[in-house]
Amino acid sequence: MAAKQTSLRILITPNVAAEYDQRMVKALAAAFNAIGHCGAAMDTPLPAEEIAEVCRSFSIDVVLQINRTRDPNVPFPLSVRHISWYQDVYPETQDGFANRFNDNDILYTLGDPAVLGLNVDLPCFQSSLFTGVDNAALTYKRKAPSQDIDLSLCGGLPAPISSNMFWYLDRLMTKTPLVGCSQLFWLFRRWLFTRYLPDYVPYATMQAMEQIVRSFYRPLRGEQDIHELAEALYQVAAQHDDPYHVIPRNRCERGPGKLARLLKPYVADNATFRGKLLRFLAGASWLSQPVRHSPVAGAVCYFAQSYPRIMDRIALVEAASKVSDLLELYGPGLEHHDFARPYLKGVLKTQDDLLEIYCRSKINLSNNTHGLGLHSRTFECMAVEGFLFINESPHDNTVGGMLTSFEPGVHFGFYTPENFHDEAVRWLHDEKRRHTVGRAAKKVIKERHCWHHRAQQIIDDLKR
Repeated sequence: MAAKQTSLRILITPNVAAEYDQRMVKALAAAFNAIGHCGAAMDTPLPAEEIAEVCRSFSIDVVLQINRTRDPNVPFPLSVRHISWYQDVYPETQDGFANRFNDNDILYTLGDPAVLGLNVDLPCFQSSLFTGVDNAALTYKRKAPSQDIDLSLCGGLPAPISSNMFWYLDRLMTKTPLVGCSQLFWLFRRWLFTRYLPDYVPYATMQAMEQIVRSFYRPLRGEQDIHELAEALYQVAAQHDDPYHVIPRNRCERGPGKLARLLKPYVADNATFRGKLLRFLAGASWLSQPVRHSPVAGAVCYFAQSYPRIMDRIALVEAASKVSDLLELYGPGLEHHDFARPYLKGVLKTQDDLLEIYCRSKINLSNNTHGLGLHSRTFECMAVEGFLFINESPHDNTVGGMLTSFEPGVHFGFYTPENFHDEAVRWLHDEKRRHTVGRAAKKVIKERHCWHHRAQQIIDDLKR
């Protein structure tokens, strides 16, 4: 007779206190409960000290944190297993990363870790874990009798970086004859920024960073390499804003602690940095870890990780607008972007609202900068038999790529920047085939991509 399975107590914390994140961790907790364990999801991320206290008070067996690692300064009870589930990776994520894992921990990534940007050796078990679909999506009944939207795109964006007074003054002074090319002026800038504007990134630096991303990154091809972009951004920042070699060139070499050392004349690590940078970038909720680096590092993070998403969306909306005027966009942060405003319909407040848009849309547009398409937007759209239209990528056959679970033309539609218009028009006018594809995709979701599948995977991995 087989031994009875021991029930585990599992504490789950989200990345941020946002509706999407809360819904995800609660769905995973419910899935643990459904397969015989005790899952509890928090509404907000918790400090390490509070997690340790919860573990002691409620005899927690497993702690699962989204986009977080252990805090080496706050040990959990020895019996507690720790799981880190990384869904977003930033240039600074790898700094000291391996030192925050124990041998019996687990690291999950949302797809191939190297493609996502996490190429570091760890002492613990590593695997991929995707998001899932709950029963509410699979049983959702559409309200609209027909599809009245030709193309839609659901998903937020970080706000663009806005110019400020210091940027305009800096640009004016650097372009002033004699003054802007004077070594004395550059030494004065260094002294001014270090003493009075420690959290300021010069206008010329930001402009150069934007240009380097536009040169390196090709939209809608799923090729993003955040570390390649970050290295290029550091190089161009150092060379562009210090023509008189105030900054030693070896500060741009790879190695531990480089983010804290780079461009020191313009930055300073201090207690006020976090709040100022969050206001400065006006959209820094995308940062997955507490900010500990310089303002230039924050700007590099924005341009290497998030700016390609903006470039993708601009290209996608421009292409879609040439197919049909019945184009609708939904998501937080889009109101700050000029390209989105003509088609913006607001922010979807509930999951039902989101699912209804998937149902009402003939074509549900999607894009992925890394080419790792197996995420919540893909799965939830398919769960309600929505037709998904997503960009091809060289990573489609890697873990997390579309071709590892679905077949183009059978479960979804593929496009490239070159064939977007022709493919979109073809799918738009083939209603019967779109519905056939939607039904086939939903079948795969039910068989492989529900939250109870993810919960069982985690339980099985904990037995290794």
